[in-house]
Amino acid sequence: MKNIQIGAALKTMRKNRGWTIHDVVVQLNDLYNIAVAEKTVYGWESDQAYPRTETLLLLCELYQSDTFTGNLLHIPADKSFPITADERHVIEMYRRHPELQSAVKRVLDVPVKKPSAN
Repeated sequence: MKNIQIGAALKTMRKNRGWTIHDVVVQLNDLYNIAVAEKTVYGWESDQAYPRTETLLLLCELYQSDTFTGNLLHIPADKSFPITADERHVIEMYRRHPELQSAVKRVLDVPVKKPSAN
C-alpha cells in the first residue's frame, strides 16, 4: 500500500489557497475556536506530527476541499459541479431548518412540491 503523506497534502491545499501558516492559525482560531501554534501547523505539514481527526476534517473544510480522500490521496474529484464551503454551509443550514425550507424556495423562486398522497 502506498504511504500517504498527509503533510504534503495539507501543505499543497494551503498553498493552493494562497495562505501562509499564520493565515491557517488565524482561520482555525476565528472559525473553529481551535488554538494552535504556527509550529504545530508546520509539524503537520512536514509529517512530524498529525492533527486529530476532527481537526483534519476541519482543515479540509477550511481549504474548501471537495472530498477528503480526493485531496489527501490525490484522487481527482469530479469538478463538473464544484461547491464552495459557503454553499455547503447554506445547504447544511437549510437541512437543519425544515420549517424555513418553503420560505427559502419562495425567495429563490423554486417551485414548492406538494407531498404526494400514498
